[in-house]
Amino acid sequence: MLHNRKRGNGPALALFASLTFLGCASDPPPRVILISVDTLRADHLGSYGYSRPTSPNLDAFASNALVFENAIAQGAETVSTCTSLLTGFLPHETRAVRYHSMPHELETLPEMLQKSGYTTLAVVSNFVLRSKQGFSQGFSIYDETMVQREQIRPLPERAAEPTTDRAIELLREHKDDPLFMWIHYQDPHATYSPPKRHAEPFLDPDREPRPLPLNKVMSGSLGIPRHQQLGENRDYHYYVSQYDGEIHYFDEQFGRLIGALEELGIYDDALIIFTADHGENMGEHGYFFTHGENLYHGVTHVPLMVKHGNRLKGRRAEFVQHLDVVPTVMEFLGLTSDLPFRGHDLLQATKGREIFSETAIWWSAEKWMYFVIRDGIKLIHRPTVNRFHLYDLNNDPEETRDLFNDPAYRESVEEMQRALARLRTEDLLDLGPITPPDEMTEEEREKLESLGYVR
Repeated sequence: MLHNRKRGNGPALALFASLTFLGCASDPPPRVILISVDTLRADHLGSYGYSRPTSPNLDAFASNALVFENAIAQGAETVSTCTSLLTGFLPHETRAVRYHSMPHELETLPEMLQKSGYTTLAVVSNFVLRSKQGFSQGFSIYDETMVQREQIRPLPERAAEPTTDRAIELLREHKDDPLFMWIHYQDPHATYSPPKRHAEPFLDPDREPRPLPLNKVMSGSLGIPRHQQLGENRDYHYYVSQYDGEIHYFDEQFGRLIGALEELGIYDDALIIFTADHGENMGEHGYFFTHGENLYHGVTHVPLMVKHGNRLKGRRAEFVQHLDVVPTVMEFLGLTSDLPFRGHDLLQATKGREIFSETAIWWSAEKWMYFVIRDGIKLIHRPTVNRFHLYDLNNDPEETRDLFNDPAYRESVEEMQRALARLRTEDLLDLGPITPPDEMTEEEREKLESLGYVR
């Protein structure tokens, strides 16, 4: 059940007091814009320390926003992470993993807001987010138009420019409404194929080539996965340059979107949240140009920025997660819910939290992988081989030194193993029997198989 309430006197509440429905008639209506990008590593953005100029518009946005340096996705693939982003619960609680639909029994953020009178809009560009997967729940308009195709796989998608065109069109139509809008960009998801003018600046022909095998399967283990292969090109650096070009292409369109928000008078009053659904392997631990096969930091460390005019600025280093987005939006809008959300309002600093992430390993939906982070110490469990790994992300973000057998961490390991065992079985939703997803057509199954979602 959802409730409207007056705001208290705490700092976060007072900060947003002017945006409640209780304000005077001249106040702007409350508006929230959630922007997510598919497969975007945090460390390939200038605002997160990247040396290449991939993201000038996003970096400018970050300079006037609150940047979370250590934000973690709840998984390693789009269905589960976007579901967690829109609900505030873990993948095993929502049951939306890989090709499994978002259950109708699950109450989403847009559903809650729609019941409170908000116009809820979405523009998505990834095939697995189509309405048949349940993601349109609670949206007044859910635009999933995808007339383009990936370069290698015959999968529908929508590139950044038409995504931005449609988003701006909807913003113009609903600029005066109390509004929640979700825009999900597909770039820089596979295949890395940016427009030439965005790719060329990142080429480095003088760099010593680093040849990789061309894998015959979609796995990125030790080589270039089949769905990523750009002709016979095997150079690691070339693929990274194309990935960076994809980010630059998205960034150009992000600049257009920000310009439209400014023109429409939305930019300075809306709560704007920017993140990615997950990252991408770039060679760490022998995995290249893919995601969903592991839970290493390059896949789960995502950008997260929150902007509200000039009211929020700076950088925060504590570990936060996608689960925090729903409580943050609810607090901003002055709404409460009976649901026991796992996250916390991002504007209220917390320490000593347990950050949990999980994924169903792509070749077996019955086998999962998990990790828990506490104060920057990360314990990964791989049940398929019954292996644990321990990393200190504060000093080793590339996870090169496994500390699991280090006697100095024995007590931490035991505590985190108990936390991991608890979190992986804890279910705050207890949905019970759920409505099965609609039967997939043969064409849909083939498309999901090509994505690695169905086996």
